[in-house]
Amino acid sequence: MVLTPEQTKELKEQLKEQVKDLPPGKKEQALVQIEAMSPDALETMLMNQQQGQGGTQKGIFRMIVDGDVPSKKVADNDDAIAVVSKRAVSKGHVIIIPKIAAAEKQNLPKSSLELAKKLGERMKSKLKAKDVQIEPFQGFGEFILNVIPIYEGKTDFSKQYEVSDGEMDEVEKLLWEPKKKKIIKVKKKKAKIRVVKLKRRIP
Repeated sequence: MVLTPEQTKELKEQLKEQVKDLPPGKKEQALVQIEAMSPDALETMLMNQQQGQGGTQKGIFRMIVDGDVPSKKVADNDDAIAVVSKRAVSKGHVIIIPKIAAAEKQNLPKSSLELAKKLGERMKSKLKAKDVQIEPFQGFGEFILNVIPIYEGKTDFSKQYEVSDGEMDEVEKLLWEPKKKKIIKVKKKKAKIRVVKLKRRIP
């Protein structure tokens, strides 16, 4: 297995999450070591972890779906969830992760694409995006969808930036749409009024 640049970045982000609660001095040292790791070193570490745990090491996407790592969810349906990407191409970049891992691109549920299109429309109205690009991405043994807003001017898809907590909160508030509660109308049956006819009494 050869890690792509995207997989290398995602794996480093996963490692950073694991060391975020260390004491300040140790945390900074660990972050420097993580940044300095080569793709080969990361691959070796990942393989060792999988062998040591019987191949059950979770990838970052499974951890997000299972709630093992914090995320900013903006939408979901029965088959997938949409969260704000920690590494973004542009403001509002969202990833859609199937709830059941899709090992092949054709295994991505159709409803995940429908969710992506709905989010795309919301990005145009809430974030004032000129257009939206939806593209599949393979990482950690599964496929997900990137939903990337495109604004005025050129968007460089080869460059990503670390999204601040403030920006993630802002995007979450702008894109989050709570599910509408279904109102069930109960038809009331009209009560029948029974008229009792009294026989006329003759005095």
